[in-house]
Amino acid sequence: MYKKNQNSEENFWISYADLMAGLLFVFILVIGSIVIKYAVTQNILEEEKKALNSSEEEKSKLFLELAKAKNLYENAKTDIENSKKEINLKASEIEKLKALLLDIEVKFKDEQTKTQNLSNELNEKTNVITLRDEEIKILADKLLVQTQIHQKMVEEFDVAKLKIKTLTGLKLNVIAKLKEKLGNSIQIDEKSGAIKFSSNILFDQASSVLKEESKKELKNTLKKYLSTLLEDKEIRKNIESITIEGHTNSDGTYLSNLALSQQRAQAVMQFLYDSNIIDKKLISKYINSSGRSDSDLIFAKDGVEDKDASRRIEIKFNLKNEDAMKEIQKYLGDKIENIK
Repeated sequence: MYKKNQNSEENFWISYADLMAGLLFVFILVIGSIVIKYAVTQNILEEEKKALNSSEEEKSKLFLELAKAKNLYENAKTDIENSKKEINLKASEIEKLKALLLDIEVKFKDEQTKTQNLSNELNEKTNVITLRDEEIKILADKLLVQTQIHQKMVEEFDVAKLKIKTLTGLKLNVIAKLKEKLGNSIQIDEKSGAIKFSSNILFDQASSVLKEESKKELKNTLKKYLSTLLEDKEIRKNIESITIEGHTNSDGTYLSNLALSQQRAQAVMQFLYDSNIIDKKLISKYINSSGRSDSDLIFAKDGVEDKDASRRIEIKFNLKNEDAMKEIQKYLGDKIENIK
C-alpha cells in the first residue's frame, strides 16, 4: 500500500516535472518567439526609420519642389493675367481688323463692280471707236475739203480786206477834207463824217419850223459840207447817198416823235432845196431825208439820256458799196472766227 502510494507520488512528481518541463519549453518557445519577433520588429523599425528618414528627405525635397511649384504657379498666374490682358487687347485688335477687313471687302466688291462697269464701258467705247473709224475717215476727207475752202476764203478775205482798206482810206480822206473845209464851225464825227445840228438851235420846242436866226448858219454849213461832197468829182463819184436825219428825245410817243422827226428833216431838206446852194439835180440824185423818232438816243457818261443832245438833225453820207463792204467785213470776220 505504501509502495503503491509511493509510486503514485513519484508518478505525480514525474508528471509534474514533465508538465513543468513542457511549460518551460513552451516558455522558452514563447521567449524565443518574442526575441525573434523583437529582432524582426527592430529590423522592421530600422527599415521603417530609414524609410521615414528617406521620407523626410523626400518631404523636404517635396517642400522645395512645392515652393518652386508655388513660385512657378505665381509666375504662371502673373503670366496668365498678362496673357489675358494681351488676349483682350488682341481680341479688340482682331475685332478692329475684322471690321477693317469687312470694310475692305465691301470696298473691294465696290471696286470690282466699278471695274466691271468700266470694263463694260471700255468695251462699248471700243466698239463705238471701231464703228467710228469710218466716220473719222469721212471727217478727214471733209476736213481736207474744208481746208481748201478755208484757203479760198482767206484769199477772198485778203481781197475784200484790200477793198475795205481802200474804201476806208477814201472815207478818211473825205472826212479830212470836210474838216479842212468846215474848220471848227461844227463838230464832225471822225468815224462816219456826219455833222449834227441841235434841234434847240434850229427849232422851237415841238415845232418843225426853222428858226429865222438859225438859217444863215445852217446855210453856210450845208454849203461847205455838201459842196465838198458833191462838187469834187473824185469824191462825188464814190458818193452813194447823203441823208438828212431828224431825231427826237424820248418825251412823247414813238409815232408822234416819228412824225416830228420826219417833219424837221423835211424842213431842212426844203430849206436846202429853196436856198439854191447846191444844184437841184445833185440834190434829187444824192440827198434824201428821214425821221428816226427816238430810236437813236444819246446818253451821258452816267447812262442817263441827254435829252437836249438827242434832239438833233444829223447829215451823213454813204460811200458806194460801203454798206456792202461792212456786211462783207462782218461776214468774213464771222467766218474766219468760226474756222479758227
